[in-house]
Amino acid sequence: MGVEEKEPKKETNNSVLDRAKSDERKWVGVRLSKVMMAQVEETVETHPEWAWSNPNDFVRDAVRRHLEYVRKQDAMDSQKIMSLPSKLLDLVRGMLDTPSYDDFRRKLHSIMSDMEVEKEPRQFLDNATELLASYLGETLAGNIMDKMYREVD
Repeated sequence: MGVEEKEPKKETNNSVLDRAKSDERKWVGVRLSKVMMAQVEETVETHPEWAWSNPNDFVRDAVRRHLEYVRKQDAMDSQKIMSLPSKLLDLVRGMLDTPSYDDFRRKLHSIMSDMEVEKEPRQFLDNATELLASYLGETLAGNIMDKMYREVD
């Protein structure tokens, strides 16, 4: 009797999340330095109020919290980006003559209509900065956009 060999599964172009969902029983290992692992173990032992039963619980909790933090940062970035066009228009209204302002406003709206700003915030920032640079110069445009982005609530 011969041994039948199964063909290996072909990998599709699914996202990492899709692959993880397809078989949630799969686990992967994470390597930590001995020093860091000792700190994790000490933290688990000295903080029972967090209810980590072992270092694995701690690491899963830490990763979960960090992923949540990154998602919140992404959402905040998106909100910042969405408020920039009106602030930018208010700023350049006082810097440009009327025909130039109207041209700038039309081009900014065109940039916004050509892309999904919320999904491509960095591309929008680059495009808006490039547009502003065509009117005010690269250095001034870069400084203005950087300052406006940092100050947006």
